[in-house]
Amino acid sequence: MEQSRSKLYVSHILKPQYNFTKSHFLKHILAISLAHIRMLEKQKLVRDGEAKKLIRELESLQRHGFAKEYNEQFEDLFFMIEHHLKEKLGEKEAGNLHIAFSRNDMDATMYRMFWRERLTEWTEAVIGLRKVILAAAEEHLETIMPAYTHGQQAQPTTLAHYLLAAEANLKRDCDRAEALKSRISECPMGAVALSGTGFSIDRQFMCDTLGFDRVMENTYDAISAGDYMLEFACTAVISLTTLSRIVHDFMFMASNEVGTLYLCAQLVQTSSVMPQKRNPSALEHTRAMISKHIGQLKGTMDVLHNVPFGDVVDVGDDIQEGLYRGISGGATAVELLTEVIKGCSFNKKLMKERCERGFSTVTEIADRLVRDYNFPFRKAHGITAEYVKRLNSSGIVPSDNGAKETLEQVLAEETGREIKIPDKKYSEMTDPEFFIAVRSLQGGPAVEEVKRQLERARSRLL
Repeated sequence: MEQSRSKLYVSHILKPQYNFTKSHFLKHILAISLAHIRMLEKQKLVRDGEAKKLIRELESLQRHGFAKEYNEQFEDLFFMIEHHLKEKLGEKEAGNLHIAFSRNDMDATMYRMFWRERLTEWTEAVIGLRKVILAAAEEHLETIMPAYTHGQQAQPTTLAHYLLAAEANLKRDCDRAEALKSRISECPMGAVALSGTGFSIDRQFMCDTLGFDRVMENTYDAISAGDYMLEFACTAVISLTTLSRIVHDFMFMASNEVGTLYLCAQLVQTSSVMPQKRNPSALEHTRAMISKHIGQLKGTMDVLHNVPFGDVVDVGDDIQEGLYRGISGGATAVELLTEVIKGCSFNKKLMKERCERGFSTVTEIADRLVRDYNFPFRKAHGITAEYVKRLNSSGIVPSDNGAKETLEQVLAEETGREIKIPDKKYSEMTDPEFFIAVRSLQGGPAVEEVKRQLERARSRLL
């Protein structure tokens, strides 16, 4: 009997959800239905001939799709497919499909199948970005640049060292995704409504046929769990946060005043008025996309945080589209940043000059006072700080004439004795290249050590 439904409910809820489900979940619904009828046939819960009719019709839907538009007589795609099978095969044969089979465990299973695929796609996108970053790192093993802490020039490093730090963050994002794959890959089928069934079904057969790692242990948990979706959202938010920090650094480097990063022409926009402008629009769009999709992904927590255990639409239909938009849009941001890094270039000369014409090497002065002159580090730190203060007052930097004499003067005042620093030693103390070369400890920026890190990072991608 045709059921009357609120037009508003149909237009705002039922029809959009039908279209979304048909676009994204139909293949999983059909795969689950085919596995289920084959399991029923194997368990002799339906006759072979009846099972074969259902299998043929379901396989036909797999080949040709389900073209019907939403009919408000039915609640959703599940019931429309059921009605289609009744029209094709008759009520008895179509009804046999639903022995020990519920929309509840089917939904829970199709969501896991769908998000398992999306998780693989997400990981592949991040791995693609990691590969591009590692290629850039290899190109810039000896590209000296200033590193920053608290927004201030800190110490010299190399661009490769910086890029490997970014890749290490993204590697952990992939590790989180890989660990989540195992938790997603549990099969809810056989939970039916939530308490299982008295029919002699084979849950392991369903698990194996649908490509899951294991049967979901508790049937109540099987139809109510939503934590894997939240975990995917959190994994993606962490990864997008990593991307956002990279974009922040690149935006800083691309500014006129810094001028160390140059985007390729295909990824910039011009001003309608100012002819000189090369707006780094691809980075700006990436930043905006990241913010938008982080917001969407965070919203999944708000959807699920206050619902009971059980089959509830919040955990089913209502969370899907928002999560999908967050994940698919986030993956687009990953791809866009990958394109940016592929095509950008860096001003090696200017980055090195920034180190040479700044104070980023003075940690080495303090360190050499400890190593070569036996000062306690805190004393050496204080002497170096006073030296920096006086150079700033004089408007010079460590590489300028007179800077060495300033250091010797501070040393004399602090120790009461004359300490002359050989020119060669002072040159090493203030040379960014030397600064990097002596930091050859595990994980440091020295070229050979960064090469080792690069090879290790590549081996983790295999």
